[in-house]
Amino acid sequence: MNLAILSVLVCEILLILFAGYLVISWISQTPFYPSSTSKLDKVLKDPSLNLPEHINFVDIGSGDGRFVIWAAKKGFNAEGIEYNPFLSLYSRFKIFVWRLKNAVIHNKDFKKHDFSKYNFAYLYIFSEHMDGIKEKLFSEMSEGSVIITNSFKFGDLHPDAKIDKYNIYYVKK
Repeated sequence: MNLAILSVLVCEILLILFAGYLVISWISQTPFYPSSTSKLDKVLKDPSLNLPEHINFVDIGSGDGRFVIWAAKKGFNAEGIEYNPFLSLYSRFKIFVWRLKNAVIHNKDFKKHDFSKYNFAYLYIFSEHMDGIKEKLFSEMSEGSVIITNSFKFGDLHPDAKIDKYNIYYVKK
């Protein structure tokens, strides 16, 4: 096979995959907006933050897995929930490359996930999805669990604390 034909074929396959990624993002209304783990690092160092001793971390809408990998490298049991199969696959690849045994990515709708085993949740999802997950998180996570949202709040619920652009909620039963 001619090298030029092979190059065109590879480009077409990549374009089709990218189009699939865009279609899934558009249909699910969950575009990928990467954010920095260094800012969340600063939040975790805040003495007023009351984190549990042993952390079971979940990133809801985990995108490319950067926060799951960040949490796993800190020694947390880290899981991510991502609806887009392309991003889930990419995240799993990165976890494999880093050889992280304490990191997992679930390719599913977060509304169908059980959050009872987590005591630390991180979310960076649009406000229209926040109220859809609020009741589920606060009813399934145990008392004292920490929920940190990036930029967006849970509608009528006031955060227990705010550090920079992060809203911090504690589960109370």
